[in-house]
Amino acid sequence: MKKIVPFVFIFLLVSLLQAASQDLKPSAVSSPSSDAEYISVLKEYTLNADGSFDYRYVKELKLITYRAFQNLYGETFITYNPGFQKLTINNCFTVMSDGKKVETPSNAFNEILPSFAAGSPAFNGLRDMVVTHTGLERGAVINLDYTVHTLKGNAPALMGNEVLAETEPVKDLTVKVKIPQSEKLSFKLLNGAGEPLKSTENGFQVFTWHVQNVAAISQEEFQKSNNESYPRAIFSTSNSRNSAYEYLTGQPAFGLKITEAMKAWILALKKDNPDQLSLALKIQEKVINDIRLWPVPMKYAVYRLRNATDIWNSMGATLPEKAILMTALIEAAGIEADPVAITRESFFDEKIGTLADIEDFAVRIQVKDAGEQYLSLYSANQQDLGEIYSGRVFIALGQGEKPEYRHSGSAKLAVSMSGTFIVSSDPKLTGELSLEIAGSANPYLGLIRDKNRMKNMIAGDISKSDVKDIKVSQSSHESSFQTYTIMDEKPFRKDSAWEFFTIPYCSSGIESWGMKTLSSKRLQPLEIPSSGEENYEYTLTLPAGLSLFTPATKIEVNNKAGRYFFELKQDGSKLVISRKIRLSSRVISAETYNDFKALMDNWNNPRQKEVILNRVCL
Repeated sequence: MKKIVPFVFIFLLVSLLQAASQDLKPSAVSSPSSDAEYISVLKEYTLNADGSFDYRYVKELKLITYRAFQNLYGETFITYNPGFQKLTINNCFTVMSDGKKVETPSNAFNEILPSFAAGSPAFNGLRDMVVTHTGLERGAVINLDYTVHTLKGNAPALMGNEVLAETEPVKDLTVKVKIPQSEKLSFKLLNGAGEPLKSTENGFQVFTWHVQNVAAISQEEFQKSNNESYPRAIFSTSNSRNSAYEYLTGQPAFGLKITEAMKAWILALKKDNPDQLSLALKIQEKVINDIRLWPVPMKYAVYRLRNATDIWNSMGATLPEKAILMTALIEAAGIEADPVAITRESFFDEKIGTLADIEDFAVRIQVKDAGEQYLSLYSANQQDLGEIYSGRVFIALGQGEKPEYRHSGSAKLAVSMSGTFIVSSDPKLTGELSLEIAGSANPYLGLIRDKNRMKNMIAGDISKSDVKDIKVSQSSHESSFQTYTIMDEKPFRKDSAWEFFTIPYCSSGIESWGMKTLSSKRLQPLEIPSSGEENYEYTLTLPAGLSLFTPATKIEVNNKAGRYFFELKQDGSKLVISRKIRLSSRVISAETYNDFKALMDNWNNPRQKEVILNRVCL
């Protein structure tokens, strides 16, 4: 009897493992590429005759994997502002895989404070309606239908910015806009979004975008952000972008008034920072570090902004409110400044009056010598945002003034580092190194804050600790250049008879992108922060007994994406290292992706980032 027990236990264990493995196998409803599938999605915008808005959302979502309801879609969060909006749940139920209908119970609807409003007293009135779906299993279909009604006067127009795709495949996707017969709809279509079907319904004009069998938004890395590559419809009942901005600039906040205490703080700061640009940068640091960012989307704040005094006293602000405060303080310091809204070039159309395409804010300043500079509200940017951002439109906003537009174009970088070194038998490395940086990586503003900023960008086996003196330093908005005296006590990493030397590089260039591994195939265009080039040239004079162990190498790749060059050679006691890359385009299409990958694979090859030397005992 005692012998039977272990066998029974083993039999039960094997049975359980078999059951588990069967449970993990794809069923008839599963798909290897998605966790769920939208049977249908409807997004309906309505401008009512009294000027109020309705937004209706309807979805049928079929669950395919356990992850779909355990981690992804078991709850739906509906954000709204009870102060000017009313939420109505029209329908909510689940149809299980066997066809049984499960109505969502009343206790499955619970309101909480949205996570983005946590710690922001000014926005504690916002609510997330959390809908906890019931009857969930693989093959079940979630049905949800709700409407958010917005009172008149809480937006400059009926506005929308809709991507015609979802994070899961969609069989049937509809975006519908209904407006009174007396109104006109301005719209812009991107990336293959077709013209809307026009009809009438109960006295309304109806514009309908209807697409079927829509693939899921790709999860590939390094795509254009904000789903810029996907079909999209941008629309508004206003045909003037300037009039939409007047909704913002007409508010008291754009009067930029501050208190006497705030003015006194500015005067004290001004005494220690007589230079205008340095003063503006100190104010920027104050707003970034001491005023907490409340990431509340503008639409939930009713596109309304608090004034600079309230922001200062509350020590917290939304992004556009931070722009208001920073502008007010800089203006009080006697420097010309403006809040700046930022949108994408591809979204921009002067004939569409919308605020729905604004994705960022900044502050523009005008100072002597440095001219126009755009300052970040997130961090102390090292370079003008106009040089860093690509494909953006900067819209300077002022009360009673027409908006001013600047189109940023495409960011480019240029990094050049060269050095001549002598290695003693100790071994110690001494010599001179030069670094020049231009374009988006140029730390022009960073050098004003800290003259050692460029020195700190040197990486590899020669790093900032090995830089003893800055011999030459020149910096402008276009480029910055420094030459250093180098003394490295331990330039090599030793392993037995071999010495390893990591080739110096600039940490703010391509290395800062974190693009280490690229997939073998690509479906969506790939976007990099900048096009441009990096060039590294070094000469090392080696002592007797130390010679090149890595084989002399010359690699050159020229293709549609750019050029890569690497050369390593020894001429007598001189070791010559050359490493260069040029990237021709900032956006790489799927057709030229393999060419780009060939360049980057060489660039990331560890064997082309270090040199191995052999020490021979004499």
